[in-house]
Amino acid sequence: MKKIISLVLPFAFSVMHIYAQKQQPVTPQLPVDTITHKITYEAVTDVKDAKADVLYKRAMAWFKSYYPNPTEVIRENDSLKFKISGKPRFKIYNPADKTGLKTDGGLVQYTITVACKDGRFRYELTDYNWKTISYYAIEKWFDTKNQYYTPAMAEYLSQVDIYSRATIKSLMDAMAKEKPVKDRDNW
Repeated sequence: MKKIISLVLPFAFSVMHIYAQKQQPVTPQLPVDTITHKITYEAVTDVKDAKADVLYKRAMAWFKSYYPNPTEVIRENDSLKFKISGKPRFKIYNPADKTGLKTDGGLVQYTITVACKDGRFRYELTDYNWKTISYYAIEKWFDTKNQYYTPAMAEYLSQVDIYSRATIKSLMDAMAKEKPVKDRDNW
C-alpha cells in the first residue's frame, strides 16, 4: 500500500501543478513608455509627397468614419498646427463563463493624438483608464500582487492590445492613400 501511495502521490501533485499552471492567465506585453510608465502606442510614419494639410484632412476623415460619434471623441481640432486629439472609449468584456457567455467588463477610455507635417504624421495612443468613479489607470492591471488583482485583468489587457492594434491599422490604411472624391460639378 505504501508503495502504491508513493507512486501515485507525486503523479497527483504533478497533475495538480499542471492544472494550476493552465488556469493562470498570461499577461500580454503591451508597449510601456520608459519615462511616463504608461501604456503608449506611438510612431512617426512617412507618407511620400503628401503635404501636412492633406494628411490632416485624411486624419479628420478617418476620425469621422472610424468613431461612431466623432464630435464626442474629438477634444482638440487644430487646423493651423495640423493636430487632432480625442478621448474615445471602448467596451471590454469579462472572460467567458462555463457556458461561453461574456459579460460587460466596463469601458476603457484613452487619448489619441494625430499630428501631421509635410511628408509624415505621428500618432500616439496613451492615458488608458478604466471608467470608474475615479481615475483608474489600467497599468495597475499588470500588478499581480495587488490585493484587488483578478485573473480577468490579464484578459482585459489583451483586449486593450487587440483594440489598439486594430485602431492603428485602420488609421495607417486611411493615411496611406487618398480616397477618391466624387466631382459633383462634372456631370
